[in-house]
Amino acid sequence: METVLVVDDERFFLTLASDALSQEGYRVLTAESGAAALKLLEEEPVRVVVLDVVMPGLDGLDVLPLIKRLKPEVQVIMVSGKVDLGSREALTSLRQWAFEFMKKPLNLDEFCQVVERAIERSRLDEEQRRHFRQLERLTTGSLELANMIRWDTLGLFLRDSNLLFQKVIDLIALLLEVEIVSLMLLDEGTQTLRIAYAMGLSEDLKRSTMIRVGDGIAGWVAKEGEPLLIEDFATETRFKESSFHPQYTTRSLLSVPLKVNGKVIGVLNANNKISGDKFDEYDLTLLTTFSCLVALGFANAQLFDKLASSVDEVAKVNKKLVRANLELQEKVKELEALRELNRAEPFERKEA
Repeated sequence: METVLVVDDERFFLTLASDALSQEGYRVLTAESGAAALKLLEEEPVRVVVLDVVMPGLDGLDVLPLIKRLKPEVQVIMVSGKVDLGSREALTSLRQWAFEFMKKPLNLDEFCQVVERAIERSRLDEEQRRHFRQLERLTTGSLELANMIRWDTLGLFLRDSNLLFQKVIDLIALLLEVEIVSLMLLDEGTQTLRIAYAMGLSEDLKRSTMIRVGDGIAGWVAKEGEPLLIEDFATETRFKESSFHPQYTTRSLLSVPLKVNGKVIGVLNANNKISGDKFDEYDLTLLTTFSCLVALGFANAQLFDKLASSVDEVAKVNKKLVRANLELQEKVKELEALRELNRAEPFERKEA
């Protein structure tokens, strides 16, 4: 339920506007002064403010820019029946800060429609600001990841890539603003998923969790190889309630496959948005992008393991060759000594 704050020093208007908005399903707060309105804005999740232009003390034109600086995503609808808005100062303020201006007495149907549009605009602005914050964090996090992979430490990094994967998990949690992220790897022999890296889960849960391919949400993603966005688990018919772990406090989640060469090697999950909001397609795109990064990391780690194994084999062969070479040199020395001995024997017999 969205919250609308109505600010006016006339109680009749407060009652009239509150009743109309309440009938539309909104939660309505009221304030009889600009100072009281600003205090409520700091304490309540207000989406739209209906603000009278002329009030004692701080009037509407004074309060309007203060509201936008305090909460830029909040939309402000200015109302008045007393002021001439032909003045340059008033018009400049309204054009810069206000969503709409309406003259009293209000047409209540039109008023409610304007409030509805203002709420949609507020949601859009909030979403855009959230995405902008995510992009800033993505830039910072990507630079941190890039700095982890340097030529002077590449060998050490490839031998132990746990640091990278845990860093990616932490970055995903920061970007999506979630409490729980888990990376599950597939055991091809048993066809089960186990948690390899996680944030927000206990060690006991990480060790004990085992999901068969095809079972539950992560199992479905591993089997189908398709990303999954669940906005509200209560509306899902594909999965049983028992599949939704009680540790999850929100009923929206993301789960995407990890693939190497088109083959699923694991699943990446995100749960519990801190805000309590649902995940959206933008969140799914971000998580899918990171799943590619994680899969690439695993592919590189596997490649390094093969290279390291090959190097070990070459080292073993080289060691054998060195040993054989030493043995050959000893044999050559023995043969040379034997030849010298054979050369010396005829002279010894002749002298005798």
